[in-house]
Amino acid sequence: MRKRGIASGLMALLILTTGCWDQDSLKDARLANASAYDITSEGKIKQTLEIVDDSESQQGTSDNEIHSGTGRSVRQSTDTIRAKVTGDIRFFKYGMILYGNKLAQNDIYPYLDVLYREPDYPTSHVKVAIVDGAAGDLLHQKRVGKILIGEFMTKKMKSLEEICIFPAMTLETLLTPMLDPGQDFALPYLYKDGEEIAARGIALFHGQRFTGSLDVEQGPLYVIMSGKWNKTARFVKKIHSGSANDPRNYVTYEAKTEKIKRKLAVHVNKDSQIDVNLRIQLPVTIVEYPKNHLQQKGTIEHLNRELSEAMTRDAEIIVQTLQQSGCDSFGIGRQLIAHYPDFWKRLNWNKEYAQVRFHPEVTVKVIANGVLN
Repeated sequence: MRKRGIASGLMALLILTTGCWDQDSLKDARLANASAYDITSEGKIKQTLEIVDDSESQQGTSDNEIHSGTGRSVRQSTDTIRAKVTGDIRFFKYGMILYGNKLAQNDIYPYLDVLYREPDYPTSHVKVAIVDGAAGDLLHQKRVGKILIGEFMTKKMKSLEEICIFPAMTLETLLTPMLDPGQDFALPYLYKDGEEIAARGIALFHGQRFTGSLDVEQGPLYVIMSGKWNKTARFVKKIHSGSANDPRNYVTYEAKTEKIKRKLAVHVNKDSQIDVNLRIQLPVTIVEYPKNHLQQKGTIEHLNRELSEAMTRDAEIIVQTLQQSGCDSFGIGRQLIAHYPDFWKRLNWNKEYAQVRFHPEVTVKVIANGVLN
């Protein structure tokens, strides 16, 4: 009787746990690997999606379709596309979002709001970038070699983040600085060069608007100055007089990122002047130096001095560009909020940020020069 009672109880439990009645079927799912947003001449949102059949991608034979739709909101533009395609569109958790620079010059948050409010929309691994020109044009390329455009874009972003050309940013990590009054942000900046998709540099934001940019060569130093470096950072500097086309006048070196030291200090003086000291200690390895003679102590000391002076000048130019763009991506305002709250309340930060005195200093130290010597 006891066993019969247990069996009856198990049968009742099975009836109650037959599954989620409201779960979504993935049988007809269409994955949106990448999405792009532009603004039309009429002021409407133009959304472009790369859509991949989930069933085909499981078999390794995936193909993609590119569809566009317009609307007065992001949701409406998505619904316009849904009306054109079969199956249910799902957004890939390792996807890519692109915004055209004309759209980004407006307040970018209205084009992101629905993505944060939608509970099923992934955020933690989705990459975000700005495009110089129409963002949708990049997706219409469909493939790069044999790789679908969305997958190519994601891989490209990750590889450029690893060498510090781009700051690492996802849809999830973007939200905090975008809504923080004491912190701005920067995003990867891309463009279409013929049939190639290339890095333009770094897009700078003031508040939620795209206001300026840094070029590709400035990217690695900017990322290090921001304190969020990745695996490696490579630099090329002309340190000898002579022709700019002679490779013997240049040195190529890599930063040992695991040994970088950065110190940021914000001070408010009695006259209310704000001073920011930014010190970077940059241990490097020489990758290319055609003139050689690195075994000589004097040569290393000369390189340390020349590179430190050159990179400090570069850091000063980066700071000038940030201030001209109104981009407080180093979070100076956040430091003031934390350490000088009463002073912050009296500030007009949009005006005062340009008057901050930055004192950057980069100290380069060659700690390795390869195996040649």
